Amino acid sequence: MKLASYIKAERASYGAVFDGGIVDLGFVMGDRYPDLKSLLGGGLEEAAVYVKDKSVDTSLDEVRLLPVIPNPGVVWAAGMNTHSHYVEAKDAMGLSEVPKVPMFFLRATNTLVASGEALEKPLKEPGFDYEGEIALIVGKRCRNVSVEQAPDHIAGFAPFNDGSARFYQVSSNQVTTGKNAYRSGGFGPWMATADSIDMHALEMITRVNDEPRQHMHIDDLIFSFAQLISHISEVNWLEPGDVIVTGSPEGAGALRQPRVFLAAGDRVEVEVPGIATLVNTVRDQVID
Repeated sequence: MKLASYIKAERASYGAVFDGGIVDLGFVMGDRYPDLKSLLGGGLEEAAVYVKDKSVDTSLDEVRLLPVIPNPGVVWAAGMNTHSHYVEAKDAMGLSEVPKVPMFFLRATNTLVASGEALEKPLKEPGFDYEGEIALIVGKRCRNVSVEQAPDHIAGFAPFNDGSARFYQVSSNQVTTGKNAYRSGGFGPWMATADSIDMHALEMITRVNDEPRQHMHIDDLIFSFAQLISHISEVNWLEPGDVIVTGSPEGAGALRQPRVFLAAGDRVEVEVPGIATLVNTVRDQVID
């Protein structure tokens, strides 16, 4: 099942996405599950049963998509979590060995936009960059969960663009500023539930203006989905709707030769075959 969050007739809702349109689940289940995050925490099985014999009642043209989870409790983003990115970055970053434990930074919710919306390049940022990734959405609350049990807590997956302001990222030994520019990242257009795909066969492709820039198979990850979940759960609760951005492969603009950064008018696509393609244009910062 594929699930999206959106605005329909000036009302926030969510629904199941099919080739012909959407079954609006928020209309019939919103009194008990007011948003997709809450549905993941308790109503996913009921929703799957409901849509089996229902026809689509909403076209995609009728809605304005939102980030898959518009209101995640936490967005955890894994840094340096692919073998290919480690190889391309190790000399530039002075690294001598592959990370032994996962490394994370957090992203604020106002840094994310939906598919179809524009990413915003900060006014003073000369090196605005893309990082295509696969986002994991948590479905069950957990703490101190084992690697073996961790997959049971996955609700699903979605395309993600960890848009990065490289000047701000490298101007400090903390990456937080460069990873939290307003409206700099994309998340969507929808998620696929874990039971509808083979998570061990996922891949991701990033294109800029139709030119392929990144291509990752899931075995490029240094730490698996399960290991990322287990590690975070050692220090904090993971809640339904929390997002884990799992790692980007080689090919980001900052480490290409020559370097290639995003500019206003560019079009970035992050495709996870079998799930969806996230599409965002780029604009300069809007000055109020």
